[in-house]
Amino acid sequence: MFGFMKKSVPDKGADEADIDRQAAQLSAEIGALEQRLEMNARDGEAQKQLMVVYNRALSLFAKSRRHRDEIDGLFVKMDALRTLTRKSI
Repeated sequence: MFGFMKKSVPDKGADEADIDRQAAQLSAEIGALEQRLEMNARDGEAQKQLMVVYNRALSLFAKSRRHRDEIDGLFVKMDALRTLTRKSI
């Protein structure tokens, strides 16, 4: 009688695959932005974009089993980027 109230279990396999795909795309985007910043450390626009991508990656990497171990390194990179931004101001 109350079967309609039960929550249906979503397909976790498809969700995990989608999360892994998005995490891989963000990882590639991070690599490209870090290379751009390596060429010109004072590029303020690259610094902003990289910080935004780092923040998006944190939540996505936490959901992804494949990228979860990269979270600590991401915090270290964010700290280094903040330091670089302070020095360039």
